[in-house]
Amino acid sequence: MKNRVFLYLFFMLVLVGCQKSESMEDFDALFTHTKSVLVKDCLSEELIMGRPFYMIYADSSVIFYDNLGDSLFTMVDLSDNKRIYRFGERGQGSRDFLQVASLQKDKADSCVCVYDYYKHSLIRINLENVKKGLPYYSRITSDTINSIDMLLSKYNNTFVGLGFYEKSMFALIEGGSDEKYFYEYPYRDDKEKKIDNRLRGMAYQGMLRSKPSLDKFVYAINFAPIFMLCSVQPEAIVRTYQWVGGYPIYRTEGNEKYRTAPMSAENKMGFISAYATDRYVYLLYSDRTLKDYKEKAFMGNVIYQIDWDGNPVSKYETDLPLSQICVSNSDDMVYAIANREENLLVEFALSGGNERGFLK
Repeated sequence: MKNRVFLYLFFMLVLVGCQKSESMEDFDALFTHTKSVLVKDCLSEELIMGRPFYMIYADSSVIFYDNLGDSLFTMVDLSDNKRIYRFGERGQGSRDFLQVASLQKDKADSCVCVYDYYKHSLIRINLENVKKGLPYYSRITSDTINSIDMLLSKYNNTFVGLGFYEKSMFALIEGGSDEKYFYEYPYRDDKEKKIDNRLRGMAYQGMLRSKPSLDKFVYAINFAPIFMLCSVQPEAIVRTYQWVGGYPIYRTEGNEKYRTAPMSAENKMGFISAYATDRYVYLLYSDRTLKDYKEKAFMGNVIYQIDWDGNPVSKYETDLPLSQICVSNSDDMVYAIANREENLLVEFALSGGNERGFLK
């Protein structure tokens, strides 16, 4: 009887983990609840930005990374009259950052995590210290398997790694040295599957975003409409849902010294930003080609809202193209980087009806 139950659960996981679509149009058609929204400036004063990335909402504040600014991070404290703080320097020192790969959730809402790719370290930033002008950051763990991103897990001293590993894309890392590996990067057919996983992964790069409870995460791919939802367990990472709406067009190049997977300019961008709250996952979709839009292909006007079972909730169409999004813990506001000749910090409400911001 126990063996039968095990087999049933195994096949259920396989079926759930392999859901997919033949086209993005099929996915879009699932969203019968669509709203057009007008974004509005979040700040009354001008906020000078370089090239902002990786937004996160924490401690009633919006934080984003700007790799062209004098300070690497900007925080807008929404609870304190939208006061602006700038912090973080690039450098080799213990208080500096070399290559920021992501902004992620921490166990405490008053902190955020930064994964520094060149330092191979997950670093904690205490936002209360930022407000006090104290530039002290603490290293949570160092990565020894060359991950390209990392998440905290709800389980003590356990982390989720994303990387170009030999035969997988996710790693469950315990104690900084004990690793278990899960899942390959996607592939279209048997021919693509034969491409080395580490090389194929370069074409399927995307965003890793954790649920605030740190027991689930979403991985959304940039160069194709593919995303997956995963559960973090004490001994495993389980893919609970996956959507495949198309595959990237690319070629592979590599030898003993380097590996790369250049994308075709005809390729349509997929999900360019993703965000996770306790209730929902939000996916910013582009559907633009590099050939036609150049750098503006990394912007989009459509946000899909789904629950953690992959069920469609709402689709939002914005009047301005967005490049990054984050969402309040209560799922009532979206904050975003928009482009109106220059980058702007904007917001719009997610509450229903014909309230502020909604056109329909």
